[in-house]
Amino acid sequence: MHEDAGIYSEVRWFEDFAEGQHYVFGAWAMTVDSMLDFARVYDPEPFHLDDSKARELGWGGLIASGLQVLAIWRRLSKEGFPNCATVISPGWDDIRWLQPVRAGDVLASHTEIIETRRLDSRPGEGLVRLRNQLVRQDGEPVARLTSNWFVRCQPAEA
Repeated sequence: MHEDAGIYSEVRWFEDFAEGQHYVFGAWAMTVDSMLDFARVYDPEPFHLDDSKARELGWGGLIASGLQVLAIWRRLSKEGFPNCATVISPGWDDIRWLQPVRAGDVLASHTEIIETRRLDSRPGEGLVRLRNQLVRQDGEPVARLTSNWFVRCQPAEA
């Protein structure tokens, strides 16, 4: 397990990834203020904005927007792989919210490389597919998604 993925100071190229590699990274602490700020702008549902309404609706209290949870995963992935030679992401698949996220939860990503292949349509790049599970401090998974990255291949040495 590469629990210190974020310490890579050198560029990580397509060739540095292999199917079956596992990484654990991140420690994002959820706060009421960040949850409310996000919900006001991007997901103004009552269970994201008002603790009393969230309780009335059966959630037991304020819960974070699933969109915020995904945005946090994206930030954690950038911190986990700060020097990855990514070009772009063609999208995410299989997004699932498994448990509510609440203020005080601390989120980490458990990530496995599930596919790597060179791209005929984009010479000099490869596809890296990552199966990600966001887990809170008690080990309970709260969300999962598969992300896809186009990553540059290492340049040939002269």
